[in-house]
Amino acid sequence: MTRGMFFEELEEGAHYRSAGVTVTEESVIRFALEWDAQPFHVDREAAATSMFGSLISSGLQTILLTYRMYFQLALLEGTALAGLGIDDVRFLKPVRPGDTLYVDVTVAKLKPSSRPDRGVVTCRLETKNHGGETVLTMGLSALVARRPDGPANGGARSRGVRQP
Repeated sequence: MTRGMFFEELEEGAHYRSAGVTVTEESVIRFALEWDAQPFHVDREAAATSMFGSLISSGLQTILLTYRMYFQLALLEGTALAGLGIDDVRFLKPVRPGDTLYVDVTVAKLKPSSRPDRGVVTCRLETKNHGGETVLTMGLSALVARRPDGPANGGARSRGVRQP
């Protein structure tokens, strides 16, 4: 069953906000030990003397948390055909243990494909902390299905059949 929106149900400028997720010290260290073991991610003492003054989340972890919150919105659940890319990633503020993050998603661009059954959706994601500060921005593009029965796909409307 499709929960998400089809290409023609999306509107440029539409805005959505995710539920929040709280970053824990354990999650910062566990992620960093496996993927980005820099001292300011895994060692409290080294982090205290770093330019950040305390442990911070890896930027990679922040990207993945951002994507998870975006995905959990289910905007394109069942309609996304493929991810096309992540662009313009910017780390604006460090994420620290105890921060609660949420993602603001704005539909930035809708571009019909040359194939009538799909289109390209580009969203702008802004990850913010519990204080409202933007910690990360990035663009996300996806190939999204059009309604199977819609005019662009040879559905009833494009054949001139009257719709109720």
